[in-house]
Amino acid sequence: MKICGNCPSDRKPKLKIPGDHNPKDCGHRLKTRLIHQKSKHATESKEFVTVHHNDQVRNLIVPERNPTDLAGIWPKSEFNRLQNLSRVITREEKMAMIEEMEKAKQAEQRASEIRKETLAKAQIRQTPKLGSKLSNIENDVKLKSEYLLQRSHELMNEQDDRVKAANCTILATKCRAIRNAQIKEKELIQKQLQEESRRLDLMMEQARQKALDDEEKKFALEEQKSKRYGNEIKQQIRDNEVEKLLEAEKVEEESKMLNRAFIAMRKEEAEKLKQYKENQKRVREELHQANLDLERYKLVQKEEERIADLRIQEFMKRKAEREEAREAELAVIKAAKEKEIARLRAQQQKAQDRQALMDEMQAIRIQEEVERAWREKEKQAAIDKANSIKALHEARIKQIEDIRTAQAISIARDKADFLKVAKVQQEVFEKEQEKRNQRYGVNFQHRKDILKQINEKERERINQMKEKFEDGKAFRIEQEIHDDEISHYIKMKVDKLRQESLPESYINDIERQLNITGTK
Repeated sequence: MKICGNCPSDRKPKLKIPGDHNPKDCGHRLKTRLIHQKSKHATESKEFVTVHHNDQVRNLIVPERNPTDLAGIWPKSEFNRLQNLSRVITREEKMAMIEEMEKAKQAEQRASEIRKETLAKAQIRQTPKLGSKLSNIENDVKLKSEYLLQRSHELMNEQDDRVKAANCTILATKCRAIRNAQIKEKELIQKQLQEESRRLDLMMEQARQKALDDEEKKFALEEQKSKRYGNEIKQQIRDNEVEKLLEAEKVEEESKMLNRAFIAMRKEEAEKLKQYKENQKRVREELHQANLDLERYKLVQKEEERIADLRIQEFMKRKAEREEAREAELAVIKAAKEKEIARLRAQQQKAQDRQALMDEMQAIRIQEEVERAWREKEKQAAIDKANSIKALHEARIKQIEDIRTAQAISIARDKADFLKVAKVQQEVFEKEQEKRNQRYGVNFQHRKDILKQINEKERERINQMKEKFEDGKAFRIEQEIHDDEISHYIKMKVDKLRQESLPESYINDIERQLNITGTK
């Protein structure tokens, strides 16, 4: 089965405001026109004018002088609301509204009171259990009350003349104990300063003795160095003598080598001469052979023999001349070599003598310089020792002055620190005194009020006791109890001093002055 979407039964009903209506069902008109009617297009019921141009024709709308009247449509509910707002409330209506509001308020108050009464009746009274919050509060209140009561008794006891006298005695004893402790501390500081001064003197004496020991050790080391230096000089002289001997041996060895070289040269010259003679002998043999050949061929070559003889003669002549020149040259070379060898030997001997003389003079000069340096060193060591002793003495004096200056500065600094601390303590004491005075004023007023209450109660109690015991026996008993309480209070103060580690001698003195028996 299909359901048509256009069927009225399938559409959801629209919500209508009371007084509203469907525009299709509305027949209201404005100037002969339905108020819900809308124009189909913008040019409906408009007047047009046709304008012709060269290339086109235009239709222009003629504007109307009267504005277009369009109805504003409101629902009836809005109209009723505006109508109600436009109504003016009279005085009677306003008073009636106020009375209604007051009645409603009173009704709410009565309902609230009824609920409170119901809750109060339904609430069950509970006693505080141990450990509950209410029990803790009651305990705190009880402890506070006990503390106030005890404090009030202490304040009353403090007003007693005997307690005041005991306080004065205790305060004086405390001051005396503090003063004695300060005197002992001052004596201890003075003793420590003296010990420190003696320790510094001992340290300075030890330093001086150590410096002297170091100086003696240094002097001994210098002497050992001088001896070692002299031994080294002597050893150097001996080494130089040994070197001279070695040098002489070396020169002698060189002379031997020159002699051997000269002998070798002579042998070489003899060998060359021998070779030369052998060459001459060979030449003579060749010449002899040539002569024999010439004799064999003299018949054939006479002319050649003659020419050969001439050549041989010429050759022999030249050869003889060359041999003579060679022998003369060798003789000159030999004489020059012998002369050079003699000159070298003489020069070598002269150089050896000169070197020996120079070495001896150098050794004497070195010995003199060593002795002069040793004397200068000894002199400088004596001067340095005197200067060091003088500097050590001046340093000791300066050290003593520095120590005294440091002590004076330390004392001045301590004094300044003491004054500064005293000033700060004085300021703190004044501030504390001011705060104490303020607290004392508050406490005094509070104590005054408490004492006033206590005195009033005490007077009431005394009056009651006097009325009850006319003979005054109860008053005497109470006075005795009060005396015992005061004595016990003073003993508690003395025991408190003992707990504060005050020396027992001062406590015994206080007990003797107050005529009480000490408790330990």
